[in-house]
Amino acid sequence: MADHGKLEGLDEAIRLGVEEVRYRNGLALAGLRIGLRTVTLALWLGSLVWVIPAAERRPYWSPVIVNTAHLAIGGWVLAWLLRRRRVRLVLAVAACVDVLVVVFAGWISGPGDQVGVGFLMGVMELMLLFAAFTLPRWQVLALGGLITIWELVVAVRAGFRPDMVGAVVVVTATFAVAVTWAGTRVAELASRWALDQYTGRLVQLHADELAQANREIAAQRDQVLAAQAEAEMLTRLVVHDLKNPIAALLQFASLALSRVGKIEVASASGAAELEVVSEDLRLAVGEGQRLADMVGDLLLISRLESAAVRPVRQPTPVRALLEQVAHGAHLRAEDRKVMLAVRAPSELLATVDLDLVRRLLENLVNHALRSVDRAGRLELAAEADDTRLILAVRNTGPPVPAELRPQLFEKHGRGDRHPLRSGLGLYLCRLVAEAHGGSMALVDAPGWSAAFEARLPLQG
Repeated sequence: MADHGKLEGLDEAIRLGVEEVRYRNGLALAGLRIGLRTVTLALWLGSLVWVIPAAERRPYWSPVIVNTAHLAIGGWVLAWLLRRRRVRLVLAVAACVDVLVVVFAGWISGPGDQVGVGFLMGVMELMLLFAAFTLPRWQVLALGGLITIWELVVAVRAGFRPDMVGAVVVVTATFAVAVTWAGTRVAELASRWALDQYTGRLVQLHADELAQANREIAAQRDQVLAAQAEAEMLTRLVVHDLKNPIAALLQFASLALSRVGKIEVASASGAAELEVVSEDLRLAVGEGQRLADMVGDLLLISRLESAAVRPVRQPTPVRALLEQVAHGAHLRAEDRKVMLAVRAPSELLATVDLDLVRRLLENLVNHALRSVDRAGRLELAAEADDTRLILAVRNTGPPVPAELRPQLFEKHGRGDRHPLRSGLGLYLCRLVAEAHGGSMALVDAPGWSAAFEARLPLQG
């Protein structure tokens, strides 16, 4: 259907082009008609004034009147064409008037004037040729038929032999058909050529615009790449500047915790107070470590986005990895009275980047601990099929709202203050999974409110 519409559009463009060619031919012929009639009229008037005696001028005034009328009609045709008013009708009227002028000239030639009639027949065929360049095919054929009849009549009236009359009819009819085909063909070819030229200019214009757009896109891309490089450099600088004070805070907190453990107290109340201080210090160390991990996550995200980090795959005992992550989160889980469990086959091995997958699991556990209710449940699980390793972190916290799910793992998605939308942890999890050739998903698991799964290739 689309190709059919394009063909119809092309046919319409050619039709309009043919009409434009005929219009321009009509303008040229109008100017030629006025010029010829002006010269002819001047010659007749000159002959009447300086050549023909006054007593013999009466028969010669008819050609002067006809030429004057023809000149006036030619001026009217040119004026209407210049205004583009009723172009088809004006061109048809102009062709008919040209033919009528020759008909009149042939009629006044008188019987027996074979030389004059022969000359006028040639002029008539010239008029038909002009008409073929300005009129549609059917109008030219109709005019050619009338001219053939006229030439038959004037040939008989002029006393041509019967064989000559037949020859005149055949030649005129053949000429009418030939000039009709030639005029139509020339107009079509001219319109196609003009259309090709116009299309070529449009194509060149569009090509220039496309090249300019590509240059602008390239310039914008360079600006974006420069901004991205600057942002990455800024991220590295910020991370580097944060690492030292955070490490110092962790060191001082750990030192204070160790010194508190060595203090001996004499009373039960002092021992209880010392236990509270120790617990606060342990929580401070845990939160400080979590802050250090977040700073590390910023740098890791930047490197994963720029593909500066490639997974270093190695055979990894999956259950041992889950237990290691669970052990690192047990203090926070105990503080929230959360039951933390690990479920995975002890013999399960996967070829993954141990450090990256541990960061993935730690981020999922941190998110789960922020959202799970006190005294809730949290589970780290793993299973495998023939080709995939599925790592799951599930909890009994509130379900993830439906409006948050489409943008849950996006970098810039922000909808509200839901705990699952704070930070860049889930985005980092997605980057780690994709770096392994896998994916992240929030799935529905029976008995759990929220279940996040990382699906990774079992063998790298």
